[in-house]
Amino acid sequence: MRARARWVSIAVTASLALTVGAGPALAGQGGRAGNTPRHSRPDNGFALRGPWNTKLPASVPLAPNSAAVVASIQQDQQSHSGIWGLNTDTFSTPIFTVGRNTPVQRWTYSDCLNMPQLAPVIAPSLAAVPTPADLIVSQGTDESTTIYQPSTDTYWDFWRAQKDASGHWSACWGGEIKHYSKNPGIFKNPLGASASGLPLGAFTIRISELQRGYIDHAINLIVPRTQAGCFSWPATRDDGNTAGSDIPCEGQRLRLNPSFDVSTPYSPAARTIARAMQKYGLILTDMGGAVVTMAEDPRPYEATHGGVNPYPALMDPDNLLPNGEWQYVLTQIPVSQLQALPLNYGEPGR
Repeated sequence: MRARARWVSIAVTASLALTVGAGPALAGQGGRAGNTPRHSRPDNGFALRGPWNTKLPASVPLAPNSAAVVASIQQDQQSHSGIWGLNTDTFSTPIFTVGRNTPVQRWTYSDCLNMPQLAPVIAPSLAAVPTPADLIVSQGTDESTTIYQPSTDTYWDFWRAQKDASGHWSACWGGEIKHYSKNPGIFKNPLGASASGLPLGAFTIRISELQRGYIDHAINLIVPRTQAGCFSWPATRDDGNTAGSDIPCEGQRLRLNPSFDVSTPYSPAARTIARAMQKYGLILTDMGGAVVTMAEDPRPYEATHGGVNPYPALMDPDNLLPNGEWQYVLTQIPVSQLQALPLNYGEPGR
């Protein structure tokens, strides 16, 4: 991934995860597989009426160039091994829900991009971070992590976060969201670990969601080519790399064609994710090294469940995939069945 405000270039690389990963959900809920669980809060914890947690109506307008935008994504998929990957512990994020008494640490701005002018911008987000002793970051160069503290209703995510030998943490970028449960799931520009300024915790698929068979929010999409100089609400910035009006813009919402039979994928997890794509849609959050979607890093989960990675059993319970390549289960969902919505779809006041 790369994060960039219009006046800031915060380079981040995202590539396809070839290893496994996930962690505890922000607010996991029970429910029978495939059915809407009865609870008042969405699993991502953000505002009910925000862009992530609002169901799409049965009939929505499509972008005039929807077919061309989807064709661009198809081309990206074909040019990058023909897969739709699921990023877990590599180029994703662990998610930590921390208690009131978690030790607070003042993090340091690492300035890995030699941009000292950004120090005062991120300083408030680093000033008092509840930092659990078992905090880890994603594998890969993003080194992302996500923290939520219910007692203060505050959320943080960070990019290129690192702990030194003395136990002190630093980050090159990221941000803090106060009054988390009332926030629609958008960082103030230019904060946030993703290129689009959209919180990792808003869209990352939780293990608990796949276990129960229901996702109650929009998920994300990362593609190799995003339109240069273009972002769509709810994104606040972009790191687009390709000119062309038919290249998708970061923040643009897509959905899976309602006519697609979501019972078609043989993976139960793919079926769960497909239903979320139809009900809530996908939002383009980053430019990366392949067509991918993010699910949480499993290592915190493994730490409390005997070291067992839950993903293989969730993704490929019948061992149908060759070489255990469960991270490619989304390839069972045809990219050709996606539909692009108009830019700034759902923006308040439009």
